[in-house]
Amino acid sequence: MLHPLRSPRCLFVLLLLVTQPLLAVDEYHYSGKLLQVERRGDPQVVKQFDLYCLGRSDDGGTRLFFSVDERGGGAWAWPERFGESVLNAGGKRVGGRPAHVLHTFQDTKYPVELPSPVFEHADRLSANAVWKVGERDWEVRGQKKIGDHNCWQVAAVDKFGRPQSYFVATGSNLVVAAERRVFMGRGDEFRLQIELTAWKPLGEDDGKQATDAADVLLQIQSGLERAEGTTRPELSEGQLAGVSSKLEGLLAVTKGTRLGPLAEAISRDVRSQQDRDGNLSRLAQRFLGQPAPAFSLPTLQRKTVSSDSQKGRVTVLHFWEYRGEPLEEPYGQVGYLDYLANRRGRFDVDVIGVAVNEDFGTPATSGTALRSVRKLRDFMNLSYPIATDAGDIVRQFGDPRQFKAELPLWVVVGADGKIAHYHVGNYQIKADEGLQELDAVVVKAVREQRTSE
Repeated sequence: MLHPLRSPRCLFVLLLLVTQPLLAVDEYHYSGKLLQVERRGDPQVVKQFDLYCLGRSDDGGTRLFFSVDERGGGAWAWPERFGESVLNAGGKRVGGRPAHVLHTFQDTKYPVELPSPVFEHADRLSANAVWKVGERDWEVRGQKKIGDHNCWQVAAVDKFGRPQSYFVATGSNLVVAAERRVFMGRGDEFRLQIELTAWKPLGEDDGKQATDAADVLLQIQSGLERAEGTTRPELSEGQLAGVSSKLEGLLAVTKGTRLGPLAEAISRDVRSQQDRDGNLSRLAQRFLGQPAPAFSLPTLQRKTVSSDSQKGRVTVLHFWEYRGEPLEEPYGQVGYLDYLANRRGRFDVDVIGVAVNEDFGTPATSGTALRSVRKLRDFMNLSYPIATDAGDIVRQFGDPRQFKAELPLWVVVGADGKIAHYHVGNYQIKADEGLQELDAVVVKAVREQRTSE
């Protein structure tokens, strides 16, 4: 059996051992950084972060709540900044998810997993020990003092030869520091480094408040039902309403705790998004039922689509960037849109993608912008036409970006030339239903067209 360290800063092991119930709840703080390894010169810090952990014993294992605060190189939206790992008695994750930072490199977002504070092979630690688990070889390379901690220095190498280093406090399974190599882009190398900076045992009252705060945050996160790895910060109207109803309780239970700043950030973001949604709702009301602005757009096929050419037809305009990089789900939901275009095309329905990019406005940059759109079109095998807009046409339709919202913007123009539908952002959909909300609008517009004939 492992025994806790005598040093008060090393009592992390107590929350993992059923036989040591005195410290049921503990707080831990780590600082970390991500460095980009240059071919010449020293590695450069591109991101810094703080990792907060709250551990509590549960059913012979540990529930480990975590929250990450990032600086530089992009960051998660607040719903993905925190979470929970469920560990067994040996420290192996058996549920939940690990903490990650999110780094943007070459316009692509890369989740980078952080080391667990609990080393799951602590029972193997001894001088010169070697072992293999799966496709990873482990080796104890001696001892080293990190801060106030005497640590085992442990190295691991996977089948690709990528090394990892862990410094584990002797006599426990506490990870005091860790470093690993990370690759992004086309093999560009980075180094992730993390080190324990503080430990604090919580008394009964403080421990209950901290765990209550963590539980409320996890309940809010669960209620959002966001797919794992989501990077978009926008919440739907229903999601915003659900979080808003819990804000007062969240702010109250987190007051005076380490989770207080996170709760305040959530409150600010929800209020900001609600203000934005109010502006977007008023924007939609301004256009709905009104004649669509006149437009004329060149397509990738060097043809022209215009309000004149679309008279008497139902037209779906999909304003989006249509950039070939980064290729990230949900790809503006164009896959579902292409299915709708093929399904409804025989009913005098036209889907027109409008690639919005100011680079189309100048000859020096238009070529690169066009290649990017073609890359996305070919990648998604889109059959509907794609036109280009430097920004003038989307502004006529009330560019939602003026209210800090993001494209896509979906506009359905009926056969009578009036706007029948106006929607900003991605739809909330089920994979087997597709763009059901949009399709219902299109079907209604087709029926109205046939009734008027």
